[in-house]
Amino acid sequence: MIRLRIAVLSASLAAASIAAFSSSNVLAAPSLYAVNLVVNGDAESDTGAPNSTTIVPPKGWVTTGQVTAVKYGASGGYPDATSPGPKERGRNFFSGGNVEKSTATQSIDLAAAAADVDAGTVTYAFSAWLGGYSTQDDNTVATVTFADANGTSLGAAKLGPVMPADRKAITGLLSRKQSGAVPKGARSAVVTLVMTRLEGTANDGYADNVSLVLAKTTK
Repeated sequence: MIRLRIAVLSASLAAASIAAFSSSNVLAAPSLYAVNLVVNGDAESDTGAPNSTTIVPPKGWVTTGQVTAVKYGASGGYPDATSPGPKERGRNFFSGGNVEKSTATQSIDLAAAAADVDAGTVTYAFSAWLGGYSTQDDNTVATVTFADANGTSLGAAKLGPVMPADRKAITGLLSRKQSGAVPKGARSAVVTLVMTRLEGTANDGYADNVSLVLAKTTK
């Protein structure tokens, strides 16, 4: 993306491991079923950045790099109200700032559903809108990793990346979804966004409406 930039020191940052999360970073929801458990998954808890040089770290997420909430229609060629994306898109979306790699992570406490999870009667629906800029390969990958009480991964689901060929080289976001059974023994669900810059100076990996919804089934 061609824009006027403030010079930044760019570093490649790896996502924090599941075990590194302290209990203070684990977010508990009032109800674990039939609600989106991702806090601020739509970036609407923030005042979005109006341009590429303003960084607004999103509330509810542990971030590395320069993950930022950006207004739809922000200056510099960002997606706007008419770009491909969610019908209910609100005011803002997530972008990767101006560094090579940015990450946003949150851990959701599933302990309240332990009995149902261990009985094998809990399913999940994981979804997000992901995208990028024009013909550039910058992208976002969203993952949910289910972990036991010790932080050991029991299974994961991945969304994206959405590449220019998927978007027909149009700036915008596309819907991606995965669903399945929550692994027995899971006590947390770690949701991570990884935004990668492969071209230009801006990290134009985009995401919006990140959602994780659990349901209880009967055998």
